[in-house]
Amino acid sequence: MKSVLLYWVLCSIVFSISTHAQHRIEYFRDVSKQLPAHVIARQTFQPLEDNLINFGQDSANHWLRVSIHNNSRHHEKYFFEIAFVWLDSVAFYRQNLTLIQSLTWQTPLPERLYPHRNFILPVLLKPHSDTTLYARFYKKRMLIKGEANIESEEAFFSDRIADTGYYSFFTGIVAIVFIFAMAIFFTTRDQVYLYYAGYVLFLLGYTITGAGFFLPAYQKGIGFISASELRNWMLFASLIFLMLFIKNYVMGGQRLSRTNRIIWRITLGLLLALTVQRAVLVYFQQTDGFQPYIILACMVCCFLLLIVLTFYFVVYAYFNNINATLAKNYLIGITPFFLFGVFSYFRTFELIEHNWLLDQKVQVACVVFDIVVLMFGLSIRYKALREEKEKQARLALENKLTLQYEKERISRDLHDSVGSQLTIVATSLDAATYLAHKQKLEPQKLEKINENVREAVQNLRDTIWATHQTSISLDDFDKRLRNYILNAIEDKLSVSINLKLNNPAISISSMQAINLFRVIQEAIQNVLKHAQASKISITCEQTEGEISITISDNGIGMAEAPTKNTESYGVRNMRNRIDEVKGKFMIESVTGGGTTISIVLPIYTAIAVLDEG
Repeated sequence: MKSVLLYWVLCSIVFSISTHAQHRIEYFRDVSKQLPAHVIARQTFQPLEDNLINFGQDSANHWLRVSIHNNSRHHEKYFFEIAFVWLDSVAFYRQNLTLIQSLTWQTPLPERLYPHRNFILPVLLKPHSDTTLYARFYKKRMLIKGEANIESEEAFFSDRIADTGYYSFFTGIVAIVFIFAMAIFFTTRDQVYLYYAGYVLFLLGYTITGAGFFLPAYQKGIGFISASELRNWMLFASLIFLMLFIKNYVMGGQRLSRTNRIIWRITLGLLLALTVQRAVLVYFQQTDGFQPYIILACMVCCFLLLIVLTFYFVVYAYFNNINATLAKNYLIGITPFFLFGVFSYFRTFELIEHNWLLDQKVQVACVVFDIVVLMFGLSIRYKALREEKEKQARLALENKLTLQYEKERISRDLHDSVGSQLTIVATSLDAATYLAHKQKLEPQKLEKINENVREAVQNLRDTIWATHQTSISLDDFDKRLRNYILNAIEDKLSVSINLKLNNPAISISSMQAINLFRVIQEAIQNVLKHAQASKISITCEQTEGEISITISDNGIGMAEAPTKNTESYGVRNMRNRIDEVKGKFMIESVTGGGTTISIVLPIYTAIAVLDEG
């Protein structure tokens, strides 16, 4: 097994060396742009390292000498490709320096020897033959970067399929993200998603037009923008949406401080200057010369400063805890693309050598990473906003239910206390009117009516007092309860009140207070009306988390201990009130031995009661 593996490795190395020896690409730079082809052929050409044509902003004539060898026993078809779309002039020459074809990026694809966005020359070689070809290319402005390749027919079409698949995958991802962002925008009307969709769309346009895909669709230009300049305007448009996206995504749409407003205006000014400089540079026929070079250098400086200031807002948001998670997410996503752009400019000005990490496909990978990471962050943001919206809706519903519950409780409380008292008053007044006509009205009758009115007024005051309190301390409740008991009982029977409050400052909800007050009130009224008691005892003990209240009398008791099915309306009403606040209600009665009511009430707010219910 090891010998087979070693044999395969050696064969691969030999085949690689053999293939490399078959084809050779050499390079010569004609600065004068005036040397004829036969003179160029006698010049000394240098090997083109890694087959890369990376000449920066260079307006010279660049020559390639291509040597192709067919060592096979049959005819072989090869493809010589200059993989850079935006060349202003390309000419292919035979070995005898006769012109094969001259074309530019504006040449329609059907008129080319091979209909492709790149410049491709098909070559058919006989068995065991070789040939030498020449290619001259020229670019007025904008950097020149790409590859020069010689491939067999099989390898060529395999690369075309892989290349198309790679960019199709990229376009598909961007299209899905764009549709997703626009769908969320139309759903939420959140402009962050609109800015992100614009950024993604123009970034896709920048990448696709830079690679020359769909060239026939815009080869004649769009409006006043030529096809070769379209990618730059796509980049500027994506930067505009990127800045708006960062301001709203990371800064959360917050009002900028004075310093940040100045920096924001400088950033907008740099973008405007970059646009103007690009427009001015178009009017220069070529990049050679002092003036266009200065403009180009200023463009690079403006671009880098623009990116730095844009990043400033992200860093500022992160360290000032303004959407720190979103800022961190953005930094992770954009950093590879940012580094690629910076090092690409360094390569353009020949400050660093070209590396495979600066290839176009790596740029596409950086863009995809940026888009996917940002989309992930936006998805988290959308989920958080949706949960917050649902929480607000839930709170609004709970508040509405609480308000409705309070209305019903107050209505019932007024009906049970004030309403019943006023009914008694109305009945007493009817009786008094009748007695007045009969001239048998006694002062005691009027005094009884007056007493009922005062009791109704007091009940109304108690209800209003409890309603206007969000919470009531045990100390306040104690005072109010003592006042009521003493006024209600007066000298009718002996009263013993024993309240043991460990922490009188602890508060109970208004609903707990009014329900407990009404239960004690009902119990005392029952003792006064039915128990025939001479003594009543009320004890209240506070323990951790609950209040225990006992109301007992020495009256005649009940003939039969009440159950839930045999309880009177008054007892059932007391039980319901205690159940309503999640308390416990117990009643014990012995014939001739009095009645004892026990209440255990947990200490928590009315909102907690509603949540549990």
